[in-house]
Amino acid sequence: MDFRTAVLLCLMLSSFAKADCDADLEEYFQGLNPSNPQLWSLEMLDSSAKFMTDGISELTLLYKFANFDQCIAVNGPSGLNGNPKFTGQYCLFAVGLQLPSNNVDLANAVEMQQNLKQITKLRVGEAKTASEPLVLPSMWGVCAPSSCGLEGVKRVADFNTQLFANVLGLKANTTMYENSCYYEGSFVLDAAAWCFIAFAILLACLILASTVLEIFYPKLGFAGQQPFFNAFSLNQTLMKDLMRLPEVNAPGHLRCLHGMRTMSMVWVVLCHSYSIVTNYAGHNLASTLSKFPSQWFIAPLLNGYMSVDTFLLLSGLLTVYIPLMDDSKGRKFNVLKYYIYRYLRITIPLAVAIWFVSTTSIYFGKGPTWTLGFRTSMQVCRENWWANILYISNYFFDFCMGHTWYLCVDMQLALLAPLIIYPLIKWPKYGLVAIFVLTLGSIAAVFAVTYTEDLPWTSQFNVDASKSQRYLEIIYINTPMRASPYLIGMALGYVLSKKYHVSIPKWGVALGWLASTALALSVIFLILIPYSEGYVENALEAAFFSSLHKPAWALSLCWIIWACVNGYGGFIDKILSWKYFIPLSKLTFCGYLMHASAITLHSNLRRTPYFISHFQNLYLFSGILILTLPYTIVLYLAVEAPTMNLMRLAFKKRNNVTEPVSRQINKSLGKEA
Repeated sequence: MDFRTAVLLCLMLSSFAKADCDADLEEYFQGLNPSNPQLWSLEMLDSSAKFMTDGISELTLLYKFANFDQCIAVNGPSGLNGNPKFTGQYCLFAVGLQLPSNNVDLANAVEMQQNLKQITKLRVGEAKTASEPLVLPSMWGVCAPSSCGLEGVKRVADFNTQLFANVLGLKANTTMYENSCYYEGSFVLDAAAWCFIAFAILLACLILASTVLEIFYPKLGFAGQQPFFNAFSLNQTLMKDLMRLPEVNAPGHLRCLHGMRTMSMVWVVLCHSYSIVTNYAGHNLASTLSKFPSQWFIAPLLNGYMSVDTFLLLSGLLTVYIPLMDDSKGRKFNVLKYYIYRYLRITIPLAVAIWFVSTTSIYFGKGPTWTLGFRTSMQVCRENWWANILYISNYFFDFCMGHTWYLCVDMQLALLAPLIIYPLIKWPKYGLVAIFVLTLGSIAAVFAVTYTEDLPWTSQFNVDASKSQRYLEIIYINTPMRASPYLIGMALGYVLSKKYHVSIPKWGVALGWLASTALALSVIFLILIPYSEGYVENALEAAFFSSLHKPAWALSLCWIIWACVNGYGGFIDKILSWKYFIPLSKLTFCGYLMHASAITLHSNLRRTPYFISHFQNLYLFSGILILTLPYTIVLYLAVEAPTMNLMRLAFKKRNNVTEPVSRQINKSLGKEA
C-alpha cells in the first residue's frame, strides 16, 4: 500500500466515524425528548457535569467529575447484531462562556470578565475581542457516545453546559482536553507495553532461578568470585544486602547520613502529598489556600524544597569523601571508574522506571482524570526518555517524571566534580579556594537573577503564574543556581576525610548546636513573611532570601553531620544513626523515583472531592507512604540491588590491596564493618 492509498483510506475511515458519531448524537438528543425519553440518553446526561454547585467562592466549580463509573457503564441502543452500537465515553472539558451573538459589545465582554473574576476569585484571562470565550481553568466531566471524537464530544459538552449558561444570559463554548477520553476497551496493550511485560517476566524468572540456585546449589559459583546469577538472587539482595544490619558502629563511619537521608525522603513525600490539595477537587479549596500560609507550623511544607538541598549536600559530601579516603589508603582516584559507576548506578533504575511509566502504568486503573494524566505522561516519556537518561531535561525538554529534575542537577554536578576532587587530592588549598569561589559565584548569580528578574523568594503559590514559572526555569531547576549546597557538602567531605581531631568545650558544643538550630529554623520559618497578609513584594528582600537560604541550610546540616561524626552529636546522633535507618536509607533512591507514581495513582483514581484538613492530609500522607513501598521494594530488589551486585563484580580487584568502589561506599556509610 502506497502513501496516497493509505491517506485515502484514513480519510474514508474518519468520514465513516464522523457519520456514525453524527447519527449517534442525533439519537442521543432525541432520547432526551420528554415525549419519547430513552433510559441510556438520560443516563448519559445524568452522569455528566451540567450545573455549577454551591460554594463557587470556594472554587468548587474547578472540578466537577460527575459520575465516571455510571458513564462508562452506559450501553447505547442495539445494532443489527444485537450488541450496543456504542457505549458511554467519559471525557474532560474546560468551561467556556461568551456573550451571545446579539450582544457583542467589548465593554460587555470586559464587564462579564470582571464579574466572573469577582465570583470565582480566578484569573480567567483578558477579553481581547467581544466574541472570544472566557475559558475557566476548570475540569468537568461529560458523557458521550464512544463513536465520537473530540469534536462530537464537544457538542455534547456545549449542550450540557448551556443549561446553566442560559441562567447567566451567556453562551457555552467549551474546550475539550485532549487525551482525556475513556470508554471500556479504549486501553489496548501495544507493542511497547508487551515488550515491558516480556522484560518483567524474564527478569522475574531470572530472579527466581538465581534464588533457587544460590540457596540449593551454592557450589555452582565460580572460584573466588560471586557468580553472575547470585547478583539477582533474593537471598543476596534481600537478606544479605537490604536487611543486613552491622553489629558494630565503627569509628569514622558516617552512620548519621542514613537517618538524614531517610527523614529527607519522608519530607519529600509529605510535601508532595500536601501539594495534591492545590491540584485536586476540594470542598474548601479557596479558604485552604488562603488559610494555610497563616499557620506557623505550615512553614516546613511551604519551604519543603530544602529536603532536596539536603540530598545535594549529602551527594557532594560523599563525592569527595570516598576518593579522599581511598587516597589516604594509597588507592588512586580513577575518574573513568567514577563516571561509569555513577552513571550506571543511577541510570539503570531510572531507565526501568521510565520504561514502566511510558508503557504499562496506564493499565493499572481508571478514573475521571486517569487517562489525561497517564496518557500525557506516556507521551512525554516516549518522546523525551533519551533526554532524561542523558540528564539534560532540565534545560531543553519536558520532564518525563517531573521530579527527576533533581537527578539532572545532581548528575551534572557529579560529572564536574573531578575538577574539584583532583585539586583536593594534589593541592588541597587550591581545591578549597575553588569551592569557596564557586559557592560565592552561585550565591551571587541567584541574587542577581532574582533581583533583576523581580522573582519571588522561592517557589510560591501566591505569586503570579508567570513569575512562578520563570523562577522554576532559571533558578529552581538550573544547575549552577542549585550548586551551593553541593559545593558546601564537598568542603565538608574534605574536612571529614582528614579526620581532624578538634577538642571543643561543652559551651562550644552548645553554641554550635544553638547556631545550627537557629540557622535551620530561620531558613524554614522566614518563608512565612512573603505569605503574610498585606506583604508588599520587595525585590531586594527576595534576592537576599533566594540566594542565602540554601547555603544557610547546608551550613546548619554541616554542623549536625560533623558533630555526629566527631562525638558531639548526643541524642541527635543516636537518632540519626539508628541501625534500622540503614535499610530504609538504601530504599530512598527507588522511593524517590516511584513515590510520584503512588501519588498519581491515588489522585487519578478519586471520583469525588474531599474536605481538606490537616488530618485528611496526614491520613493521605500515611497512605502514600504505604502505597510507595511496593513500587520501591520491587524496583530495588529487581533492578537497583542486582545492578549494585554486578558492579561489585565488575570493579572487584584480583589482588587484596584494593577493594571495590561499592564496598568502599558501603564502608564509609557504615553498611559494612
